[in-house]
Amino acid sequence: MLLYAAQGAPEGLLYIAIPAWFASQGIGAEAIAGYIAIILLPWSFKLFNGVLMDRFTWLPMGRKRPWLILAQLLLIGSLIWFAGLSSPEAGLTWFAIAGFAVNFAGAFQDVSIDGMAIDILSEEERASANGLMWGGKTLGTAGFAFLSGYLISDQGHALAAIVTAVFVALVMLLPVLLRERPGEKLMPWSSGKASSANRDVQVSQWWPFMKKLWRAMRTPASLMLAIGILVAFAAYGLKTAFSPTLAVEELGWARERFTNRDASADLLGGLFGIFVSGWLADKIGPMKALGGALLGMALLNGAAIVWWTSDDFYYVYLLAYSVLFVLMSVCTYAIAMGQSQGGVAATQFSIFMALLNFGTSLGAAQLGAAKDLGGYAAAFGACSALSVIAIIFYLAATLLNRQLSRSTVLSDQEMRL
Repeated sequence: MLLYAAQGAPEGLLYIAIPAWFASQGIGAEAIAGYIAIILLPWSFKLFNGVLMDRFTWLPMGRKRPWLILAQLLLIGSLIWFAGLSSPEAGLTWFAIAGFAVNFAGAFQDVSIDGMAIDILSEEERASANGLMWGGKTLGTAGFAFLSGYLISDQGHALAAIVTAVFVALVMLLPVLLRERPGEKLMPWSSGKASSANRDVQVSQWWPFMKKLWRAMRTPASLMLAIGILVAFAAYGLKTAFSPTLAVEELGWARERFTNRDASADLLGGLFGIFVSGWLADKIGPMKALGGALLGMALLNGAAIVWWTSDDFYYVYLLAYSVLFVLMSVCTYAIAMGQSQGGVAATQFSIFMALLNFGTSLGAAQLGAAKDLGGYAAAFGACSALSVIAIIFYLAATLLNRQLSRSTVLSDQEMRL
């Protein structure tokens, strides 16, 4: 839970507080969208991170623990670099590069935490553990969105980044002081040896694995699902890109007001994810729940085409969108798990998740084109249309693989994150 809080903290800074600060400094919507698109890109590489970690590690310190410690050191260093940057007017490009570095380290940390959890948790522990992990990330993101917003107002972005780095450093004491398995080395110079359990599962042959993965991904159901994920999360990326400038520049919200309201929406979505989304998807089926979430997002964005200039409406929009997005995400994970089968299931699932993150980045990069077509109304219209298109591809995937409509993996919640 604490490791995931340390993963969520930089997201609260980079995704909510910093874009709002940029908007208050007069940075245009297209420039902020470019920043968001660039910093999100490392999450598209999670597949390669997982393959690299599975193939290469130093077993005397554990399968994932060495990677986790390295990732957190890189995360701390990149946050300090971010803190040392000057004002955004002097070079927004460097903010994007430093944000890319932060997320590059964060993506490695994410994969290593998930891999460690899968390695060391028993079946009966995974549901409760992943619920806590989801809650940890939600609280980390929302909490540091609030905190970073206030620190930026009082002292500037440097202090906000340093405080985030200090929090990550404190949490890093956990993997530094706790072994992954009994008998392993605490540090490279400590006594200990690799566990037999880790030696038995270490990957050694690649070619047979890659052939199985290719066969799994080229099935019609997998291809339809991959396109659906890409399109659905492109809509989310586009919304993430225009939200801060719309609120600050068009609606006249103070930076602190937007930061607080967006963080409140994120917190509401996280709590919905912990307590409601899994139960709801299990109750009616993940495909029905997903279709309802996407339809709700399409209608919500359709209404925003007309009413986005209303202050009260946009606040309700943020709250409702957060809940619908969490439901869409949780159901997407469940359906992707249902499509990922056999000895390549974990890596196939990673491919779907990489497409999810790439779609988010790709959508954010399209804000300029959407605004050229008709301003923010056109951007909302594009989000609505993308949600409808995504429904079609998800439905096609389900028709090609009927098991996806009645997946029960959410009762375990292993991959909900």
